Amino acid sequence: MNKTLLDYIYAQRWCSFKNEITDNRVEDIILESQTFDNGKKFFVIGKALIKDSLPQYFVMPLTTEKIENEPSLKFKGRICYDALKSSTYWTSLMTEIYLDKEFVLPNGYKLLYQSWDGFDFITNHIKDSSKPLGAEQSNTTLIVGNNVLAFKQQRMIEFTHDSNPEIEMNYNLMKTGCKVVPKTFGHLSLINENGESAFIGIVQEFVPNNGDLWEISKAKLLDILDDTFASNADVIPLSKYKNLYELMHTVGKRTSDLLKCLSSFNGNKSLISKTIPLSYIRSYKKSLKTLMQETKENIKNNINRLSSDMALNIQSPLQNWEKYISKFLNNNFNKIEHRKDRGLLMRVHGDFHLGQAIESTAKEIKFIDFSGEPNLTLSERKEKRSYMYDIAGMYRSISGYLPVVVAKHFATDKSGKINNEKLLWATSIIKPIIKNLSDAFLNELEIDTEWLEIEIFRRNLYEINYEIAYRPQMLFIPIDNLKELLLDNK
Repeated sequence: MNKTLLDYIYAQRWCSFKNEITDNRVEDIILESQTFDNGKKFFVIGKALIKDSLPQYFVMPLTTEKIENEPSLKFKGRICYDALKSSTYWTSLMTEIYLDKEFVLPNGYKLLYQSWDGFDFITNHIKDSSKPLGAEQSNTTLIVGNNVLAFKQQRMIEFTHDSNPEIEMNYNLMKTGCKVVPKTFGHLSLINENGESAFIGIVQEFVPNNGDLWEISKAKLLDILDDTFASNADVIPLSKYKNLYELMHTVGKRTSDLLKCLSSFNGNKSLISKTIPLSYIRSYKKSLKTLMQETKENIKNNINRLSSDMALNIQSPLQNWEKYISKFLNNNFNKIEHRKDRGLLMRVHGDFHLGQAIESTAKEIKFIDFSGEPNLTLSERKEKRSYMYDIAGMYRSISGYLPVVVAKHFATDKSGKINNEKLLWATSIIKPIIKNLSDAFLNELEIDTEWLEIEIFRRNLYEINYEIAYRPQMLFIPIDNLKELLLDNK
């Protein structure tokens, strides 16, 4: 196995099989490539063979142009860099596709661009330069031209005969005339020799913006904490965070607008909303109990990786896992089963949180990235769910992660050391603010309490598995919320 290649792949933020690399489970990397831009760039398709797992495919565009402060890789005897960082990547790739209408690669691969809005618009911008949006937002999204287009390229890809949720959702949102998403102009697909398609890129309008709501909210709360700490105050009045409070009201309103768009999909049966049948409720309860057991086993199998404090914190939910969780699920599902209105099954965003919402310079909220939770299969991401699925995701982003990250950031000095006294103070003083911000978001929506609690629980399980895999030091966030959720329902 080529260690230099693995080190390069690991260094990229987009790599989704870092654990497999760390655990020495990557048995081989097979690369297929085709040159373009007069041989200056390589379009590389990678296939990672992983022990006890299915292969994972990825796209790795490389350029021989030197990119400062970027890791390099020797490929085909030449020193190469991440081509997405090249100002000519968009132009050279799209020119190649436009000239031949398809870009043919080894082993029968074909790269195709499908326009949703006619070719003239893209043609007018085909010679524009491109630059990365920024790693803090998306290291795979390019700004094209003078803030005209946003081109998001997928790194990890999956071949299927089924349509990709990112394409399907954006296309149907365009058909509904939805105003809370950027306009989409087309997408790139990679076709293999079996006729299966992998979604690798989407072209959308660039929305001039102030950043995503995660960064905006975090920055505003940090400023408030700094001012309050400096003035020796014990309480932060609403007047100090009125703008942020109103922003969360707006997020709730725009979320309501998005849900109306999603519920108005028509066409084939996989898109049309419908009343939730009893069969779905029983099946979903069963699947959550399976996920519950899988999560418990995942905790047990990885408990040695956790700090002693974290391991101790997790003992309480582990000891009462079946008792409290089964009761919690049975109580909420039984209430829904006996209701006349059991809710609505519909297509959802799937990975809805503050980082998926941007505030335009005109103070409008736009939602992005409809590909769904990355740990789910394509078919799972396309399943219809209660609209509380998305609301729970945004709620957890506001109420669960935002206060912890802000308090920790506030209490950390320049050397990276945490001041525990400042951390306790920030955690305490920010708690009522977060409660008000969460309520501001929820108050603009029609809330189905039983479904919301169920979806918050499901989100907690997702977060636990994610944090164990990627950020074990953050595991206490979903564990603490799960304990709170279950204890409230004892």
